Parts: sequence; C-alpha cells; structure tokens
Amino acid sequence: MRFISHLDMTRFMSRLIRRAGLPVWYTEGFNPHLYMTFALPLSLGFESDYEVVDIRILDDDYDIATIPEKLNAVCPPYINFFDAAEPVKKAGDVAAARFSIAFDDSGEIAEDLNAFLNSGSISVLKKTKKGVEKEIEIGDKIAAFSTSNIDGNTVLDITLPAGSQENINPELYLNKFFEDNAKYYCYKINRTAILDTNGNLFK
Repeated sequence: MRFISHLDMTRFMSRLIRRAGLPVWYTEGFNPHLYMTFALPLSLGFESDYEVVDIRILDDDYDIATIPEKLNAVCPPYINFFDAAEPVKKAGDVAAARFSIAFDDSGEIAEDLNAFLNSGSISVLKKTKKGVEKEIEIGDKIAAFSTSNIDGNTVLDITLPAGSQENINPELYLNKFFEDNAKYYCYKINRTAILDTNGNLFK
C-alpha cells in the first residue's frame, strides 16, 4: 500500500465505505461524491501506523463505535481500522508528525546520523508549489529525534512539522545526509503519529 498514491487511496476508501454499507453523506448537485477528508495525506512510498480520515454519517443515532468492525470486515488484511469517534480537532490543528525510519545498515551510520542531525544548520533545496527550487534551513525544524539499534540496524525516530502551515518531509534530511556521506543504505519510513498543536495525538 505504500506505493498507492493519495488519489488512489481516496478512491479505495470511497469504495470500501460503500462495501461496508455505512450511511454516509454525499455532496449534492450534478455529480455527487462522498464527503471524506484525510487529516494529512501520506507521501508516496511511506508506510503508516496512524492515519485519520473524516466522514459524515447521516444517521445521528448510528453507533459509530461499530464502524471499524464493519470496515475491517470488507477490508484487505494490510489495512486495519481501530477506532471511530466524534472529531475533536479540525484538520488545521495538525502541527507535527512522528516518523520511524529503519535503515538496513548493520548499525554503521548511527554515529554519523546523530552528528548530522545535531549539527544545527542543515540547508537543502526544496521545490515550491510553483515548481521553483528554493534553499531552506531545516536544521532548526526538528522537534525531537533519537536513534536506537533494533535487530542490529539503526532506527531513527524523528518528529517534524506537518500540516497546512508547514510541512517538512523526512526525506529532505535523508537526501542531504547521504549527499554528504558516501555510503548509501536502504531505509523504510513509517509515520507513527500525527500530532496536534499541544503535542497530543490528533483526533
């Protein structure tokens, strides 16, 4: 699923909700479509343990606690729904995301990676929405990070700004790190949490 684009994921979710028979609200007009919003679209190639999608149920008396069970009943095994609740925050309250990045490096890069992320200044080129490359400073954007060794390989846990105000992709750091370090190692990025402005799980 990490190779499925956000647009295809939206189509997938729409069909899944129809298969589950949920009484959801559709927009009105000539071309009605399901009202559905993802709190923070996931980058292509990333895995995730925590995603939030907002839908509108027509029946006010509907037991929303049953939604995960009904979706899981018609869902492939590689996607799992674990909770449904009334929304507490708006999408604009998303402020950060936490990632776990596992390297296939036999623990070789932990020291260099820590030194790189602690260096203070990390300048990278980032494309704007207009497609123009602009140099930005991201060394001061890291809210927290730590490295550990799991099964002999380095794992980086890092928290970065996310949302409509500012969104920093962890691959910006990885690309810059490997640009400055001759060796390249395979890695897997997993988003483990979406956080609100208070640092709590976004719900």
